[in-house]
Amino acid sequence: MHPDWQDDLHQYCEKHSSPEPELLQNLTAYTWRNTTNPRMLSGQLQGRFLSMIAALTNAECILEIGTFTGYSALCLAEGLMPGGELHSIEASAEMAWKAQQWVDKHRKKGQITIHAGEALKVIPGLRLHPDLIFVDADKLQYSAYLDCCLPLLKPGGLMLFDNTLWSGRVLNNEDCLNDPDTRSMHLFNQKVAETTGVDVVLLPLRDGLTMIRKK
Repeated sequence: MHPDWQDDLHQYCEKHSSPEPELLQNLTAYTWRNTTNPRMLSGQLQGRFLSMIAALTNAECILEIGTFTGYSALCLAEGLMPGGELHSIEASAEMAWKAQQWVDKHRKKGQITIHAGEALKVIPGLRLHPDLIFVDADKLQYSAYLDCCLPLLKPGGLMLFDNTLWSGRVLNNEDCLNDPDTRSMHLFNQKVAETTGVDVVLLPLRDGLTMIRKK
């Protein structure tokens, strides 16, 4: 577990939330043993949140941008309506293959499709109108993902963007001016706050999770 998001308060929240299903526990262990940046994993608390959001929205179509080892995709799939579909796009063909191995073990595997490729090139060909979109991919492309996906989102649908607090660096004026990644995230947060036709809340969940509801 990464110390950035494993302080006493976070651990207390995990302890008093629903536990990970066994498959996700195994995927967590696999990710920490076999990837170079396992902190990219959503983890129990955020995973349970994603699962609940998918269920509360009665999602029939979910789009995920950024699959990694598949943890968040499996969480989102838990809340899919019967007959619903989840499409997850991963830029790395190797990571997409690894995620597929875990998808194949999930009870809703028939409703989940992993796509390997660049999201901005893949999305137009999918012709989707999702109820829920979760973005956890190239942070420098967040603004482009918003521009591409918001028009596709159904009215009343939700978009979620991960890591929008950027380890707290968005609070540092010097980083916002001089660090390209921090500046990009700060500008994205400003853009979202100024977007019309949506309701927005930035939650201090783990590394920041921005929720956008299309009116």
